[in-house]
Order: sequence, then structure tokens, then C-alpha cells
Amino acid sequence: MSHSTNESRLPSKFLGLSTKFVLFISLVIIAVCSGLSLYFIRQQSDAMRQALLETGLLLVKNLAHNSRYGLIARDLVLLDQLINGVMDIDESVYVVFTGPDGERLTAKSKANVYPDHIIAESLIRSSATEVTITPFTADQGRRRHHLYDFAITIYRGNERNSPIFFFESEESADESQPDVRRQPLIYGVVQVGLSEEKMNQALNTMIGNVTFITLTVILAGIVATVLLTRRITTPLKTLVASARRIAAGDLTVSVASTTRDEVGQLTTVFNQMIEALCERDAQVKQAYGELEDLNQSLEQRVRQRTSELQAANEKLKELDRLKSTFVSVVSHELRTPMTSIKGYVENLLDGLAGALTEKQTHTLERVKHNIDRLTRMINELLDLSKIEAGRLELQLAPINIADLVEDVIENYQAAARQKSLTVRLLLSPPLPPVRADSDKLHRVLINLIHNAIKFTPEGGEIRIEVTARANDFVEVSVSDTGPGIPSNELDKIFDTFYRSQSAPVEARGAGLGLTIAKNLVELHGGVMWVESTVGKGSRFSFTIPVARLYS
Repeated sequence: MSHSTNESRLPSKFLGLSTKFVLFISLVIIAVCSGLSLYFIRQQSDAMRQALLETGLLLVKNLAHNSRYGLIARDLVLLDQLINGVMDIDESVYVVFTGPDGERLTAKSKANVYPDHIIAESLIRSSATEVTITPFTADQGRRRHHLYDFAITIYRGNERNSPIFFFESEESADESQPDVRRQPLIYGVVQVGLSEEKMNQALNTMIGNVTFITLTVILAGIVATVLLTRRITTPLKTLVASARRIAAGDLTVSVASTTRDEVGQLTTVFNQMIEALCERDAQVKQAYGELEDLNQSLEQRVRQRTSELQAANEKLKELDRLKSTFVSVVSHELRTPMTSIKGYVENLLDGLAGALTEKQTHTLERVKHNIDRLTRMINELLDLSKIEAGRLELQLAPINIADLVEDVIENYQAAARQKSLTVRLLLSPPLPPVRADSDKLHRVLINLIHNAIKFTPEGGEIRIEVTARANDFVEVSVSDTGPGIPSNELDKIFDTFYRSQSAPVEARGAGLGLTIAKNLVELHGGVMWVESTVGKGSRFSFTIPVARLYS
């Protein structure tokens, strides 16, 4: 594919890495600088306003303290001197003294701006003791003043709760009049007005300086970002152009490394990659030559290997057949001596050879139990070898499944009573006859019920359910209240020679019973499965086709 074709695959409009990098860093710089500037301006504005409020509080309190005697004596000269002292402050706009009757005693203003008389009257009526701060706006021609009015009521002793008692005779006291003896004596109200104009001028100057510094930092950051981006992306663009030439098949490309940073390291690795590609190209050409030579003899080698595999497969089949034959012969030969041994043991237990002590009887019973177990294993091996060899034949005939199940349960009643187990048979009539080999189906039921009794603890329950299904099958289920089977073992429970690791050692068999049972069910055309919950028990189920399927 040509160089121009590769370039044509790129979109016509896209943002390059340098543009994305510059935009991202610029936005970050703008956001950070703007945020810090706004935060600084807000902090300074709040600090200036707080300083203005503290100044007003200090002025009005000092003025109230110093003017108390002037108000008592109605000394206007003293009050004017105090007013002039306050008016020397730049932020001060006016000072007003109001008498206790609401009459304005004296006042002075820089801009002919005065507060509303309602403020003083409300303070006199409410008898407030704290400084009242009232922000308001006053218009003077085209100018608008934003002011803060600081007002405080002056009491005798400068304490609202200092009662003034008047001594009167009991005869002069008029109980119908309100009791004023305990009312505080008000000397007047002093009001000081401060303007935000000077604060706003300082704030505007600061905002201008901060804005200039912020813009300067942003521009410097953007310029630095552009320069840094160019330093990074220029070598990358060179690498991209060289990569396109390599894609077109030109392996003579070489890129000079101009820096020692990560981009320079990338350039060095890129050159090493080109050298490796050249070496790989030479190796590929050599490999193609060798491959052509190998292709000439490949077919002959395949035939040879196929012949060897077939011979090995035949040998494996022969070994498997010999194994099955060996197991069958050995199992068959073991049955006769085992039967003989069992007979002698039973004779001894019956007392034919003389009386036995209790310990000898117990020992012989254990021997008989193990002989029965070994005999069962031998029979299972024989059945398994016949199934694997395909020599197991079924004698199919119509069978009453209910009678067969009841017969097997009857054989295990003694074993169940020995462990105090409850065995329940649940039949769901009508039950049609099934087409099966009575002996083989008997073996399946024996295996499932024997396992249920073996794994169910004393006092547990075993349920055998027989139900006719709608698809011309009869389902048989054997449930127990044993320890259950872990979920990770459910798919292995029917494998040959598999024994559950969760089962007690003394309860483990040869691992053949369930395998044989499953194979026997499948030979009849049915299926077998298991459901189990750890700690609650297991449920083994299988199906057998009804007799009319074969009629």
C-alpha cells in the first residue's frame, strides 16, 4: 500500500496532540489563576468590609462614651468638637446626636447626607443597648452613596439594666399611672455614618492589579506551554513520518536523537526497532527458503507420523482390552475363594466348629463384613468390565416398578432400624409398567438405597419417590438427610473410581457403584442425575422408559 494511501485513511479534520496539550494546559492555567484571583479578591473585600464595620463600632462607642456629659448638659459646643474629631476620618460621612424626645440636637455631614430619623426613634422606643448597624443607599444628584449607619442609645451609666429610682412619698404615688421608677434614663442617641467609597476605590485598585497579574501569568503560562509542546511534538512528528515510510516498506530510515529525555529515549528505541526489523526481514527470507525445503518432505513425514499414531492407537486399544480382560479374569477367579471363605466364616459363626467367645464372634463378624464388602467390589469390577467391553446384555421385560422398589426397601429395613432411620415410600399412581431388566434395575436401586442408608446419620429420614412423567418415562428418586455433596464434586460423583473427599473414610467405597448404576440406567434408555445441598442431604434420581414404548 502506498504512502499516499496511508495518509488518505486519516480524518481530514482532527485535533493534533500539540493542540490538545496546549488547550488542556491553558484551560487549567486559566481556571487555577482565575479561581485564585477571585478567591483573593473575595477575601480582601470581606476583610475591608469587616475593618470598616469594626471602625464604625469603635467610633460610635467612643463617641457615645465621650458625649454622655455633653448630652446631659446640652453642651452643643462640646458635641460639635466631638463631631469634628470623628469627621476628620476619611470614611466618616455624618454624625448625628438625637435627644431622648426624638429631636435632633446637632448634626454634621460631608455630603449633606443624613440618616432617616426613624432609626433613632426606633432605638428610643425599643430601649436597645447594643450598636445597631443599618446599611442604606443615599442619592445625591448623580452620585449614589453606599453607607453604614452605626447607632447606639446612651443611658445613664451606659447600662440599660441600671434602674433609676425616684424617691416619692406614698401620697404622691399615683397607682393608676405606669411605674416609671424602674425605667432606664435615656440621654439620647448618637449615629455615625461611614461610606464604602474609599474601600471601593482601594478594592478597585486591587482588582485592577490582580487582574493584570493574573492575565500576565496566564499569557506566560500559555507561551511556556506552546514552547514545551513544540519541543515534545516536533520529534514525535518526525517519528510519525519515519513510521509511515517503514510501513511503506522502506527500512533504510533513521531518526536522529536531539534530546536525552523520554522522547530522545523513544527515538533511540525506534532506531533499534528499525535495526531489529532489518534483521527480522533477513531472517524471514531465510526462513522462507528453509520452509520451501521442508515442504518437499512434509507430506512424507506426515504419513510416517500418521502411521506411527495409528500403531500407537492400536497398541493402546489392545492394552485396554488386555486390562479389561485381566480385571474380568481376576475378579471372576476371586469370586470362588471369596465365596468359600464367606461360607467358612458363616459356619464358624453358626457354631459348627464349636462354641465361640464374644471376642471371637465380634472378630468373625468384622471378617464377614469385610468379605461382603470385598465381594461387592469384585462384582462391581466384573459389571464394569462387561459394560466397558460391551458384553453386558439386558433381559428386557415389563416390570412393576412399585413392587421392585418395595422389595428392595424390605431387604434394607433391618439396616435402617439399626440406625433408627425412617424410610418413606411415596408412590404417585397410576404407575405404568416399565420395560427393564429386573436384575439390573434391582442393582441400581440397591446401590442408591444402600448409599442413602450409609451416609444418613442416626435418626435421619430416607424418601423414595416414584412418579410417572408425561414424556412416557417413570422417575425414581432417593433422597436422604445426610451431609450432602459439595457443589464442586457434583460433576465428578459419577466418574469411575471417584470417592468424595467430604465423606468419612470408613464410608468410602471403591468409587464404582454410582458409575455402574448410571451406565445401567443409560443402557435402559434413561438418565441419572444428582441434586445436593451441603448440610441438608442429597437427592439421586433416574428415569426408566415405560413398557409401551417397546410394544
